[in-house]
Amino acid sequence: MADCEIVFDMRCLQDPSYKDRGVGKLSANLVRHVGCFRSKIETLTLGLVDPGLPPLEDRFRRLVDQVQSNAYLGVKERSTVFVELSPMTHDPLFPGRIVNDPDILKLAVVYDFIPLMKPERYLPTASSRLDYHTQLVWLSRYDHFFPISQHTSDELRRILNVNPRHITNTGAPIGSAFERIDTSKQPARLSEHYVLVCGGAEPRKNVECPILAHARSRELQDAGVQLVVTGNYPPGWQAGLRDLYRGNGGKAELLIFPGFVDEDELVSIYRGARCVVVAAEMEGFSMPVVEAMAAGSPVIASSIPAHKELVGREDLMFPPGDVENVGRKVEAFVRDPGKRAEIIRDQSTRWQRYRADKIAGEFWAKVSDLVAHRRPKHSGVLRGTRPRIAFLSPMPPDQSGVADYSAATIKELGKLADVHVFSKHPPVATPEGAASARQITALPCLSSGFDRVIGVIGNSHFHLEVFHLLERYGGACIEHDNRLLGFYRILMGSARARALAERELGRPVMEEEIGSWLQDESRLKATFLGEVAEWASPMFVHSRVTAQIVQERFSKAAIYLPFSIYRQWQIDPTDRGLKLAARTRLGIDQQEFAVISLGLVHSNKAVEECIWAVDLLRSWKIPAKLYFIGGFADDECRFRNLVSYLDLADHVSFSSGFVGEAQYRDYLLAADAAVQLRTHFFGGLSGALLDCIAVGLPTVTNEDLAMAMEGPPYLSSVPDHPSPVLVAESLAEISRKGADRSQFDEARRDYSEVHSFENYARKLYEGLGFEIGTGHRSP
Repeated sequence: MADCEIVFDMRCLQDPSYKDRGVGKLSANLVRHVGCFRSKIETLTLGLVDPGLPPLEDRFRRLVDQVQSNAYLGVKERSTVFVELSPMTHDPLFPGRIVNDPDILKLAVVYDFIPLMKPERYLPTASSRLDYHTQLVWLSRYDHFFPISQHTSDELRRILNVNPRHITNTGAPIGSAFERIDTSKQPARLSEHYVLVCGGAEPRKNVECPILAHARSRELQDAGVQLVVTGNYPPGWQAGLRDLYRGNGGKAELLIFPGFVDEDELVSIYRGARCVVVAAEMEGFSMPVVEAMAAGSPVIASSIPAHKELVGREDLMFPPGDVENVGRKVEAFVRDPGKRAEIIRDQSTRWQRYRADKIAGEFWAKVSDLVAHRRPKHSGVLRGTRPRIAFLSPMPPDQSGVADYSAATIKELGKLADVHVFSKHPPVATPEGAASARQITALPCLSSGFDRVIGVIGNSHFHLEVFHLLERYGGACIEHDNRLLGFYRILMGSARARALAERELGRPVMEEEIGSWLQDESRLKATFLGEVAEWASPMFVHSRVTAQIVQERFSKAAIYLPFSIYRQWQIDPTDRGLKLAARTRLGIDQQEFAVISLGLVHSNKAVEECIWAVDLLRSWKIPAKLYFIGGFADDECRFRNLVSYLDLADHVSFSSGFVGEAQYRDYLLAADAAVQLRTHFFGGLSGALLDCIAVGLPTVTNEDLAMAMEGPPYLSSVPDHPSPVLVAESLAEISRKGADRSQFDEARRDYSEVHSFENYARKLYEGLGFEIGTGHRSP
């Protein structure tokens, strides 16, 4: 196992605005040279990527051992260093959990504070000012800073009052093409007669100043000296600069905009220039100044702090708005080859400290020193402190089986840890076992005050808020359902559902195919679990079959938690007297063979096959009546019409809607048998079937469901695509035996123990990386 984990925020290498500019070059250089650190400490490298940005290119992906789409690190088994490569360019909340963790050494590479220098330009609205100051607050939470210039270091101290002991200056690395230059050779374009201005489509680059200077210089105009302006200017901007040039006496043919050029061509342009002018009004560091020096061209620059550090000579500098000064200096270089040669010699060594390997080596040497001398800052007293867990889930009064399940989980998990519940509709009273209950926000995902964050996901709208938080910030995840077809297609939209299915199946998926899956889930080919598997650390599932599918399809090791019985019985549910009393309360005739089917009435539960099975049982002189306990999810008219067609109105009963708890329990006590079928597979589970098992009720179910539930002997299995005949035959066999439920009591009790919430909570606790009985948090 590695001794240290280095985590990089690689969003700047995803973003087209930054990846090939100075920010991206410095970032890639530091990541590429992490081997300088690895030579001293065995290291695992992890890159954080934002799914909302373009995918990370392979050239950057190969720089780290693995990538992750959120900042939830889960169990930290080694010391951790977080390197924020560009802290002021993207959402600071994305790595918020890491930044808030006192156990992690947090390092930030700082470029500049230019928006504060020209707030009217860069922060024109209250919203933009608030966002920028929010980024500053987050920046202040880092442990050590690597500003790219002394000027930025001074600003860091002034703005954030950072202690100088926590600052190490670095720089931006020069491109490899500049390091390969052989200055003893004549440049290929030396015969060309031009001055180079380094610009860019940004007002602070101030190219107007040298453009005016060149246009107004009779000496340069008469000599036919061209002015080459680099920077990928849009046509409209370029046209405005041309008008400015011509309007001040410049000859149109002398102003050249080469547009985008690759690095090798850029080197050639630098080398051929009589001199290079860098007129920027504001910079944190100035790469063109260093590139010009490396290319062997004399450079003059505006007298801003970042340039003064690099140029080091007042005679080669000018106030950013001093057009006449620029003109005089450029004319001198064109007129006097000796002066030009003298400046080239002087500047030939100044750029050497910005070689890529030198900058990276010094950076990682400092990181090694910081790691070696760091004293761990544990977020809590290790011994005698119960773990604090944030539990994000639907909760009662939400009319959701998952809400009930979560409530039962918390009751037991609360005996092992301090569980803080977050839900869309927080309960009026704090749930039993919970330390607190609050409305769901991003706070628990960002706070290091929680040792673990658990999000509960299922195939319904109740989980939407949890889903989005897991997507953005990561966390442990209890995935209740074995497929998320309805969730993605209905709540996320067809485009995202299709894309996810295609990734999982490795083939095109049409909207019509997804529509057919919705109509008949027996045709379902995709689980739609791929994204959750990617985000979760770790992922918990309730079926061994689902765990196997997740491993095979997504290369993710999911942790199996036995699906637990969340309706507890204080009475003996196999007691014959309780059964008779419940039948009386429900008006069920004592001679009737009462069959129940629990949960919402949905076509994916083989409802029609069950109705036909009742018709067969009646034809076999078995006095069966089927009770559907739960409202309709779909196809109500179709199911009622079938009942009417078969003349079974007195023998098939549909409840009017949501059934209260007392009545629900009465049906479980009163029934002679149950039928719980699923036409979707992949190791699907059923809370309703679990209720039947818990009371020892003989139940007909399909093979996939019976296997996923690890069903006891009193389950009767039919094929996954059951016919009415096979369902009827299984129910008839239960009726023929007429067995008292008490004969299944030993098997029922054994199953209930394995599938108890006490056992479930212990396995969940251990799966989160905690040790039972140690009385402290895991590392």
